[in-house]
Amino acid sequence: MKNLEYSFSLKNVEAELKTFSQKKITELYVHDEEIACDKKKLIHFLKCALKIIPDVYLNVKVFAQVIDNEVLNIVSNLFCSLDIFMTRQVLENSTGQKFLLDKKLFSKKAKLLNDAGIVFGFDLDFAISKQDSFKFFRERFDFALSLYPNHINFLQLEDESFEKEKCSGTYSSVEIEMSKKIAIATKIFYTQGRAVPWFNSCINALKIAPYKFFADFAEWLFCNNVELFNFEKIENLSHKEIEKMQLLFLELKFEEKHKEHLYVIANDVVKLYGAFSRVEFEKEESVLELSFNPEDLLSPLAMDLNLFSDNAYLEKSKIKIYLGEYSPEYKSL
Repeated sequence: MKNLEYSFSLKNVEAELKTFSQKKITELYVHDEEIACDKKKLIHFLKCALKIIPDVYLNVKVFAQVIDNEVLNIVSNLFCSLDIFMTRQVLENSTGQKFLLDKKLFSKKAKLLNDAGIVFGFDLDFAISKQDSFKFFRERFDFALSLYPNHINFLQLEDESFEKEKCSGTYSSVEIEMSKKIAIATKIFYTQGRAVPWFNSCINALKIAPYKFFADFAEWLFCNNVELFNFEKIENLSHKEIEKMQLLFLELKFEEKHKEHLYVIANDVVKLYGAFSRVEFEKEESVLELSFNPEDLLSPLAMDLNLFSDNAYLEKSKIKIYLGEYSPEYKSL
């Protein structure tokens, strides 16, 4: 079903939000530059949403600068996720223009969001500006994933009206094509695959940069007859289908690095978090056979697969993941 778009002014936002129940609107995507860059307007909107439509899912695009504890206190009471523009600042100097990424700013804001348990992602693009380069795209891409976002959006893939990439002296057509493949591979493996709880632990154990990991995954998809540019088919992939691909590809990468003993742990972690996500989002119960104690797999120890391998013991278990009264739970079988 095609999404319907509603336009309304901040001046009459309360009156507009009061019509949502009658219109049976259950999701609202707020992509407004005024709200995105103005903290006062953002807070005004969020307070109205909390008062009038507290049960409607909200996705709000914002700039990192407006995120603080005051904003997050309101967001934490809403069914809401934030999409943060990973914006670029251009610095004039004697050698021309180059991009500067304020890593301290984004790191600080991501920590606030993660500590508060807020769902958030980053909006990225590539080859839009003449000053962009494949090297800088890889840098900001790897940095974004290091901050544990729940999802990564690539504006060229998400919005048909968004400005398209252009070849330049610093961004060749071959590099643009590779960037697109990395973007699509990320969408499948990371975003649709709900990989945020365990992705960085696997990347760190493999000692591979995220951009290289996803470039290899794109090639693996091609070799396995997955049409990267068939967006409708990609959107319809089930989480179980993606999890199967995740595990097959991870097994291959751990074998390449001669770290099969760490794949045994990664296999358990991916399956465990995947089952928890499916019971929450699809209401689908699972029965899992694990090689390690689930309590250990869900502990901070599993964030470092090498440390886990040195300190945890093989402990075969069989558990059932089900939806408890308030949240997903498991019990031993």
